[in-house]
Amino acid sequence: TVMLSRGKAVVSTQSTGNIGMFFSIPHTIELNDDDGSVYTAFEIHLNGAVHSAVRYSQLHKLNEHIQKRFDAFNLSEFPPKKLFSLSVAEKEERRMVLEAYIQSIGQQPEIAKSNIFVDFLLQSQKEYNKLNEEESVKLTVYTADWKPICVDIMGSDYSPEVLRYTAASLGIEAKLHPFFSLYLMAGGEKQKSIVRRLQDMECPYLTLKALDDNHTIEIRRSYWSKDFDERLMKNNVTLHLLYIECIRNLEDRWMKPSAETLRKLKQLKTAGLKEQFVKVVKSEHMYGYKMLSLGTVDYPEEGSETPVTVYAGCENIRLMYRDGKTISLPVTRIKCWKLFPDKKNVIALEFLVMKDTLKWIQITTTKTDVILISMMLQAVLDEKIQLREGKELELTKVREYSGYLPISNKDRKEKQGMRPKAPSFSSLNNRDNALFMDEISDNDL
Repeated sequence: TVMLSRGKAVVSTQSTGNIGMFFSIPHTIELNDDDGSVYTAFEIHLNGAVHSAVRYSQLHKLNEHIQKRFDAFNLSEFPPKKLFSLSVAEKEERRMVLEAYIQSIGQQPEIAKSNIFVDFLLQSQKEYNKLNEEESVKLTVYTADWKPICVDIMGSDYSPEVLRYTAASLGIEAKLHPFFSLYLMAGGEKQKSIVRRLQDMECPYLTLKALDDNHTIEIRRSYWSKDFDERLMKNNVTLHLLYIECIRNLEDRWMKPSAETLRKLKQLKTAGLKEQFVKVVKSEHMYGYKMLSLGTVDYPEEGSETPVTVYAGCENIRLMYRDGKTISLPVTRIKCWKLFPDKKNVIALEFLVMKDTLKWIQITTTKTDVILISMMLQAVLDEKIQLREGKELELTKVREYSGYLPISNKDRKEKQGMRPKAPSFSSLNNRDNALFMDEISDNDL
């Protein structure tokens, strides 16, 4: 029985696709209007990163549209209009109320997935970055072996559109597109780590443009459950992508196969037997996990702050203690989880420690990893439900604009039909350098 619970987080953990969203408005900023006047904007953060900054009037209009269409939903109160200018204290109070309001939207999947809200987020990001709707750009997306794919897009294309163009350029069949997603990565070459998965309601070009050169976008598997791997292993292109992702995981060195397994993998690689290679990697008990930052946990000793390394995976959250001891928290025994607006580096899990006994376990780590754990829990819940009901993964459909905010009247049909020329598949297989096999010393074996 899946015990993960929807709708019980203090801050949004609800899914608008296959993963959840975490909203915050941590502060206000002063911006210049077109006429040179200064106005107060509320900076919206999506999953820990700056997404946009909007006026009170834009949020007020959003609330009006939501109330007309979703008046049955119980959202947090929206702050009323004021006739006179606000004091510093009143602005801060308005910020806090607006933050609670947008977080309550995240806790209502029907609203969060609606065109009204998605268009609000998309358009606010474009306006904040002063994007020309008709601007054609080139975006570089990388595969797991650091090979670049240059795709021709519009700067205003949102994540599902960019994913389609990228997947098509790699020769991935349309029915397999939902098994992949775009991820924001940080770090130098061969040392990149996942920052977060790009959400449907953001423009990858704008997200990347706002960051420094250490950030890139990468195409990776969209799912956590290794049960979906079988679908990818039946297709040569997607098998190759799964294969290079397995190599990448091994190069990261936190998955520690035995010397015998490493010898076997080297033989399979030399023979070009990718499917068998993937199957051997999948048999490793840490396959499918992501190593997160060092943190602390108050478990099993309540009230303690015991240092641990946290691993997140499709079946468990694993806590590795300094003395080598490992404790697994099966996701099917996590009833719900909490994120805290005032403690953004903390996540609390309500865990079934034994029959009829629930205990809150608090993990303190980085803000990025707290959000990743929350997103993972929501994604695993969705996948388990999909697998149990025999449903296929779905990619967000190309949407029709809701008319909420002004948008270019340019005909987008031509743009939506664009597909970059696909590279030959042989070019994807030429990974002559940086294979982890070639970097293993005799001592490792």
